[in-house]
Amino acid sequence: MNRLLNIKSLYYLILITGLYAVISLIYNHVFMTETYFSQWYEGVFTQTQIQNSLSVFKKWEWAIVLLNVLLIIIKITCVATCLYLGLFFFSNQNHTYIISFNIALKSEIVFVAYYIVRLLWFIFIRVPESMEDMQVAPLSIMHFFDINFIEPWLLYPLNTLNLFEVLYFWMLSALMAVAIQVKFRKAFEIVFISYGAGLLLLMVAQMFLILNNS
Repeated sequence: MNRLLNIKSLYYLILITGLYAVISLIYNHVFMTETYFSQWYEGVFTQTQIQNSLSVFKKWEWAIVLLNVLLIIIKITCVATCLYLGLFFFSNQNHTYIISFNIALKSEIVFVAYYIVRLLWFIFIRVPESMEDMQVAPLSIMHFFDINFIEPWLLYPLNTLNLFEVLYFWMLSALMAVAIQVKFRKAFEIVFISYGAGLLLLMVAQMFLILNNS
């Protein structure tokens, strides 16, 4: 963990965002095609509408990829803010925001692995037959339910409860324990109270928005 924390944040950020960009491009190349769209939206849109939609998407593909990368950076910043607040209120030591940002940034490798697994999952294990199938996260509780009988507002929390989220909690806690020199249990408590509360708030907000728009 010490070696991971000591990697320069700028280089690591370039690596992470670069990996996300490559994964997004591969994902688009594999699934954002006329073949899949024709299969998913047959009877809903005409072939001309599908071709026009794909044409617009291909034209702005790089902008969409850059937007996704920007959202990842915003996400890392939000997680770092939650961790910083947790350290501020529940730690007896004084720590800078840079420490929290470094922990959140280095832990993001877990979700890079998640998106790689997700991509391979949909290519080799569960080829999506509809756009709804793409909403099921690999190794999540959602796999125990039929998406056709699940209320839309339940999709996000059921997908969030997955193996990679558990690994992310562990990674945040392990890196924090090393960064601030405390036991893993204490670090986990801080992560659970800070990041856990932020994640819960995000889930509640998303469920409220979906219910409000239904």
